[in-house]
Amino acid sequence: MRLLHPAFVLAVSFGSLASVACGGETPPAKSAESTATTPEAAPTTTAAAVPPKTTSLRRSAVKAGIARGLGYFLQNVTVEDYPVMHGNKFYGFKVKAISAELGVDIQPGDVVTRVNGMSIEHPEDADAAMRTLEKASALKVDFERDGKPRTLSLPITED
Repeated sequence: MRLLHPAFVLAVSFGSLASVACGGETPPAKSAESTATTPEAAPTTTAAAVPPKTTSLRRSAVKAGIARGLGYFLQNVTVEDYPVMHGNKFYGFKVKAISAELGVDIQPGDVVTRVNGMSIEHPEDADAAMRTLEKASALKVDFERDGKPRTLSLPITED
């Protein structure tokens, strides 16, 4: 049995929860037939659509995201294989890639140090942090960007 990467909760933090925060389920992929366009239906601009910024999470979306399971969370965020260490002590995990569609201010190169006040060094830490999201008033992700500490805070609203 393969142990889950301790940083899987990072995806909980800004993966599937953010993707379902405003619209419920992620829409299914379009088929080739549904994406085909005729000349008169072609878009007039080539600029990519900018996803809306995620500013809060709905309680029902948080619970639905947790219920989907850990594998689902890992689809939107990739972290480095090894943790960032400071003075031979665990510090955090460096984000390798994150889906822009999530609309959160986390970027590749950021080092996530805590989720809702909890360090995520071991799988059981990640599990505990994930469970706190069911009743937490907000999702808080502490991270470092360019050597400066930052916090992403997304209120969890009741619905």
